[in-house]
Amino acid sequence: MDPLWIVDLSDPKTPLIAGELQVPGWSTYIQPLGDRLVAIGINDTNDWRVAVSLFDVHDPAKPSLLSKVPLGVNNSWSEANNDEKAFSVLPDSGLILVPYQGYETNGYASRVQLIDLGADSLKARGTIEHSFQPRRATLHNDRIYSISGKELLTVDAANRDTPVVRSDLELSWSVNRVFPLG
Repeated sequence: MDPLWIVDLSDPKTPLIAGELQVPGWSTYIQPLGDRLVAIGINDTNDWRVAVSLFDVHDPAKPSLLSKVPLGVNNSWSEANNDEKAFSVLPDSGLILVPYQGYETNGYASRVQLIDLGADSLKARGTIEHSFQPRRATLHNDRIYSISGKELLTVDAANRDTPVVRSDLELSWSVNRVFPLG
């Protein structure tokens, strides 16, 4: 269990815990959105899965969990748990993009999960499949751009339940050693 504490800093010399909420698992990054918080972390209630949570903190004495979206079927992992730059929260578009990997019922998956961000709810939508671990995704104009160490995908997500890859650019691996031959 990881407590979400609302800390009153009105007197910086004596900070007070104004409110507390016990949450299964833990958060690794929290992004404020007015009187809401969007968090990414680990949900450990049924295996260890990446989870995105939405909290209501309008009443500091009574914070509440509004919605939670665990990713994957069994264990999952996301670079966003260690690097918040991999966690794309796009409130103007009502969208969250989370790269993750994990074991599904039909094998290993490398994906970017699309999540609708509403005022009081989160909803898992479609996924963008990658052949290698996705690192980042963002929205530009009407396309999602998703990158791994191997490819850059341009995705049409007009229908968020069934995003369609429109182009796939193969990327070269980083070169850090050169061996002369001949």
